[in-house]
Amino acid sequence: MNQQKFLFFGAGVLGSLYAARLQEAGTDVTLVARGTRYADLKKHGIVLEDFKTKKQTSTKVRLVDRMPEEEYFDVCVVLIQKTQLRDALPALAKNPHIPSFLFMHNDSEGPQSMIDALGHEKVLLGHVNAGGERDGHIVRYMVAEKMTMGEPNGEISERLQQIASAFKAGGFPVVFSRNMDSWKRYHVAIALTLSGAIYMAGLCNYRLARNRDAVRKCWQGMQEAFQVLRTLGFPMEPAKLRWSTYIPDFMVVFLLQRVLGTELFDIGGVRHARNARSEMMQLKEEFRVLKEKAGIKTPVLDEVVKYIDPAVPPAITD
Repeated sequence: MNQQKFLFFGAGVLGSLYAARLQEAGTDVTLVARGTRYADLKKHGIVLEDFKTKKQTSTKVRLVDRMPEEEYFDVCVVLIQKTQLRDALPALAKNPHIPSFLFMHNDSEGPQSMIDALGHEKVLLGHVNAGGERDGHIVRYMVAEKMTMGEPNGEISERLQQIASAFKAGGFPVVFSRNMDSWKRYHVAIALTLSGAIYMAGLCNYRLARNRDAVRKCWQGMQEAFQVLRTLGFPMEPAKLRWSTYIPDFMVVFLLQRVLGTELFDIGGVRHARNARSEMMQLKEEFRVLKEKAGIKTPVLDEVVKYIDPAVPPAITD
């Protein structure tokens, strides 16, 4: 197979991490960066620091400061926050030579806006398997589970497998989903309730983990969000999420407490919540629209996600 050409649109934590690792694995990588981030990358390269080992690496990749409009790439991987999508789509559409765009952002509205801008045949959906934060020009990161991606129509296509092979070569395991739209909506349901609970605890996951009542409320809110999606006809994805309907609530709450009280959740959850409050606000509004369509009352979910609003002070302080 010929070397694939990847364009990464977005030079934050995830765009930097994936671009560097794929470049090191032999993929032809170009990274779109702007402003001070472009200057930092030009000077230092992509500097990664493993959250666990503290090992640092520096990788030089080809940089551009705007969306290339005439150059061919096999795929453009779009790694931006949902709040940036509307402005990004016209820029992405300026390049007619890219056959595949892999969108990795949080989303509960579905892929229609991307399809309208680029064409159904060009849109792929995915979700990341890493998290972290930037400290100046250094990206501190952790890798969790497998990356997920899929075609909007559920097909496991040849192009999907080729793109996945590049990520796998870079050290990122990939699984395919036949219903990425549902997958992403259920992820938002989980992310919203967890983020609301994190803000409720003053952005301290350890404080949240110690408060069993708050974690129970988080789980109850999550269940209400799941019911909204099921009512609208979205099956639970990924399939392993369905186990939650068979396990007693007290056991799920116990497991959530264990997960929330880890360093892994600190860097993978809290630090994202700290830097993505505006995105969480937008996702909250998107989910409100879904609730109205479903016609379902979600009192516990509403109570938890109200803390996403920065005007609402934390309720758990010790």
